Amino acid sequence: MPGKTLAFVTCGLLIVTSACRERNEPTIQLVTGTSNEQQFSLTPKSSFAEYVELPTQGDQLSIVLTNFSSSCDEYTPTPTDGVMITMTFILPVGQHPVAGTYPWPGLPPNVNSLAELDLKAPIVIPVVKQGLKSMTLLPGGSVDLQQLSLERQGDVAGVMRLEQSGGDGQPATRLFGSFVARVCRTMNQAGSMGQ
Repeated sequence: MPGKTLAFVTCGLLIVTSACRERNEPTIQLVTGTSNEQQFSLTPKSSFAEYVELPTQGDQLSIVLTNFSSSCDEYTPTPTDGVMITMTFILPVGQHPVAGTYPWPGLPPNVNSLAELDLKAPIVIPVVKQGLKSMTLLPGGSVDLQQLSLERQGDVAGVMRLEQSGGDGQPATRLFGSFVARVCRTMNQAGSMGQ
């Protein structure tokens, strides 16, 4: 009987411990429209980062967060109920990512590609894919990079505070929460890749 009691208590402790762990995982608040399907909380199931040094353009750091299993080793289609958040940090020529605040001011008029950007300061571009639909969030807010280790298997951690109240027929958008992503791929100016 004492053995059964001990086993029951041990099992109970394991359940309580795992429940606490789940509660401590980062939760992201995402709003992309006015319907219930466009307003929810999610805990990333996969998160990874890719860093590219570009000699003639600014460096780029991309962080991908998904609520489904994915990796940077191969393309994984977003399921119909899946969400993928991609934050691309773009820097002026000659600058490298550092810890700090990266605003999302929106792209200048008549700019159709990243190659056309003439940046004076770093920015972040947040894109959300829900099932087959993809959208760039409205300008507003910023992302704080708090921890940055860009070698392969290094970690990038920060806080998203992206928010726009909408207007002119556009719904309000919001992306709030913390994240941690493992660097899975780096490419330097010479074109060599670390995986």
